Amino acid sequence: MAMTRLRLILKFIFFLPGTFLHELTHYVAALILGKAEGFSVWPKVEGNSFIFGSVKSRTRVKVLSSFIAVAPILWWAVLFIILRHVLFSRPEPSVGLFAAMTKELQTFPYTDAVLLWLLVQILWAGRLSIQDIKNFFIGLLSVSGLALFAIVAGLVYLIKVAG
Repeated sequence: MAMTRLRLILKFIFFLPGTFLHELTHYVAALILGKAEGFSVWPKVEGNSFIFGSVKSRTRVKVLSSFIAVAPILWWAVLFIILRHVLFSRPEPSVGLFAAMTKELQTFPYTDAVLLWLLVQILWAGRLSIQDIKNFFIGLLSVSGLALFAIVAGLVYLIKVAG
C-alpha cells in the first residue's frame, strides 16, 4: 500500500504540467461552450480511482459537454506540429516521414531530457481519461447530440444530392 501511494505521488509530481495542460483545455472549452465552475489539479482518491485533476462545468445544450470532454485531444495536434515542424523539419526529399523520424531519433541528443519530458507532458495532456470518454458519449447520446447528428447527416445528404 505504501509503495502504491509513493508511486502515485511520484506520478502526480512527474505529470503535474501535463495534468495542468489537460485540465486547462477542459476549462477553456467550458468557458467558450458553457460555464466553467471549478478547476483543480490537486489529486484525490475516489473509490479505487486516483483522480489527478478535474474541471466542473455546465452547458445549456448537453451535446456541448462532448466537445468539452474531448478538448485535450488538441494537445496531440500541438505535439504533432512540434514533432513534424521543429524536430523533423529537414527530411530528405526521397525519405519518408517515418524513416526521417527514425534517423533523427538515432542522433537525438539524449542529454536534452527536458525537451523529451516536455513532449511527454503534451502527450499526457492529450490523453483522455475514462471520465472524459464517458462524458463524451453521454453528451453525444443526449437528445441534443442526436439532433446534431441528424442535422449534420441531413446536411451531408443535401450536399451530396445537390453536387
